[in-house]
Amino acid sequence: MDTGALAGVHGIRNYGYLRDAAGDLPTAVSAIEADWAKWIARGLRKGAGVPSQEPCPVAYYADCLFRGERMGAGGSPPLTPFAQRLLAQWIEEVRSAEGESPPAPLVSQGRLTSVLRSMTEWFTERYGQRALRIVTATVSELASYFDPAFPEGREQAQERVAAVLREHRPRVLLAHSLGSVVAYEALSRDPDLQLELLVTLGSPLAMRTVVFDRLLPPVQGRGARPSGVAAWVNVADRGDPVAVPRGGVSQRFSGVVRDHAVSIHLVDPHRAKSYLHCGELVGEIARFVGRRGA
Repeated sequence: MDTGALAGVHGIRNYGYLRDAAGDLPTAVSAIEADWAKWIARGLRKGAGVPSQEPCPVAYYADCLFRGERMGAGGSPPLTPFAQRLLAQWIEEVRSAEGESPPAPLVSQGRLTSVLRSMTEWFTERYGQRALRIVTATVSELASYFDPAFPEGREQAQERVAAVLREHRPRVLLAHSLGSVVAYEALSRDPDLQLELLVTLGSPLAMRTVVFDRLLPPVQGRGARPSGVAAWVNVADRGDPVAVPRGGVSQRFSGVVRDHAVSIHLVDPHRAKSYLHCGELVGEIARFVGRRGA
């Protein structure tokens, strides 16, 4: 089946689609696909004069990682001990990127350690409460994805991506947030999955201790573009608290042909909606829209 040029992989906080669909997966998938197509069409109309709405199948995997938390709800779920450590490592990397001295070693003190509490206070003072909520939600879902005691969730999420690529054979894959991690691993695992262009949006792939060092297959030294991908472009808002360190994807991985630093939203710089109709993304995908396979 060849439905169009594009396909997508969603990021964090998307379990709400399934909740709103009363647990019906096809309905949830249809809803997120309609939103992505609408947001992309807005950008294509404004930035490239393309009036039609390009279909965009979306690999939906939020249910694969759902473990009873209120992922996607207004508040962040309680962090597991593993997620707490990921959050500490995340903030350590941010501090290091800003030239801050590392905190003292973590010492257990109830559900949150005293050092982790001081680290989150530092992060909130520097970036604000909204940024901390975004990072906490990301860490919570990353913890489900990387949890060695829950390998089936990781495998199922990757298979959702592979299934969309096999069925729809898109030329371009747009992978947002945590979805960029799932897509990278799925593509690296199966070189038969072919793309003309991979676009990662608001990606945490360059976070060394949090993400990069946990990738499978293991990455030695510097990562590389998956062999089935002809070109890789990264797009990251300068203020996106998930896409750190700044410019890190092109520094950490070879084969990234462009690494766009953009400004998509002053208040919520990690929003998929804003990434999907930003001018830099439109410039990358407009030439693919309307082309069909033989």
